[in-house]
Amino acid sequence: MAGTYAPHGIRVNAIAPGLTDTKMAGRATEDPSILEAMQRKQPLTGGILSPEEVAEAAWFFLSPASRAVTGQILHVDGGWSVTG
Repeated sequence: MAGTYAPHGIRVNAIAPGLTDTKMAGRATEDPSILEAMQRKQPLTGGILSPEEVAEAAWFFLSPASRAVTGQILHVDGGWSVTG
């Protein structure tokens, strides 16, 4: 898709967030075993991302700093994608 739209000046990118602090995640992390698992999977965040951390990634894609970026998936997951 990014290759199709790039000639028209349109960038196509995605954000892949990890477990983010929402009502649903809050219910899940009430279970100590789930919270412990998330802390192992997302070591950079202590187990849960703030919505603001995900929003900052979106802001990057919307900012002039990313004007030459297309076809990318930005993993904002506190390390989940690299912890196995």
